[in-house]
Amino acid sequence: MRKTNAVISHLIILLFIVHGVMGAFNLMGVGSVTTRVIAWSMVGLICVHTVLGTALTVQTLQAQKKAGVSYFKDNLLFWARRFSGFLIMVLIFFHIFAFSGVSADHYRLPNFDVFKLITQILLVVSIAFHIITNTKPLLIACGIKKLKPKVNDIVFWISVLLLFMATAFIIYYVRWAAI
Repeated sequence: MRKTNAVISHLIILLFIVHGVMGAFNLMGVGSVTTRVIAWSMVGLICVHTVLGTALTVQTLQAQKKAGVSYFKDNLLFWARRFSGFLIMVLIFFHIFAFSGVSADHYRLPNFDVFKLITQILLVVSIAFHIITNTKPLLIACGIKKLKPKVNDIVFWISVLLLFMATAFIIYYVRWAAI
């Protein structure tokens, strides 16, 4: 189940990068590519990832209980990673509602206010935290050795891409407010 979840995680990250970069170019007025198929495919994979992640969390907690270790007190990062995943799911709904009503040939929202901007920035920050804190466990689940150089490279490039996406939301907000 962990290997399956790792493969799904890789697919989600790949789709996220494609969706995020293409969407950022759309928001900045550089492109007009529709990413709905990619986005809804990613949502489906996120649902599967959530179910598998929940099952794996329950297994981990049961194993810790048998071993006499308390995951509630002893592992704050474990729970922060789970909370960030839950927060991402909530913020995805805000993302869907913020960008519903956008047609492929006219990329302009009826209202992109400060609240929508804040929810989108929070989504990017939550995704950043979730990916960065789960990179090492993901690589371990894939059986990759010598983690440090790979983790540093992945964290760097994911951070650059997420910064690009957050900047696109800000640029879109400024463009929207100026008109």
